[in-house]
Amino acid sequence: MNLKTTSLITSVIGILILLILSSILEPKLSNISELKNKQAYEKVRVQGQLTNQKTINPSFTILTVKDQTGSIDVLVNKNPEFKINSTLQVTGKITEYQNQNQITADKIKS
Repeated sequence: MNLKTTSLITSVIGILILLILSSILEPKLSNISELKNKQAYEKVRVQGQLTNQKTINPSFTILTVKDQTGSIDVLVNKNPEFKINSTLQVTGKITEYQNQNQITADKIKS
């Protein structure tokens, strides 16, 4: 095998490892007030108390999660069964609606 082939194989393996790690690793836990400094579609993780739950239709729900530093709406593409005042840990992407940050949830732990 020549040097070019070895370099190409090494590069492809490295890229595959980075792709796998980026989908497995969770972001560090952030305070809600810190989210205003995040970029749109950046992956974030927050923990807080569920203060409100509004079902828009059977497959779309908005949760309001609050911590010591603020509150944020979390968009969920299903109808979750969480109780008000329960503690949730939400992982998802930052989005913006009417000049307000919100999180589109990928995963929610109770």
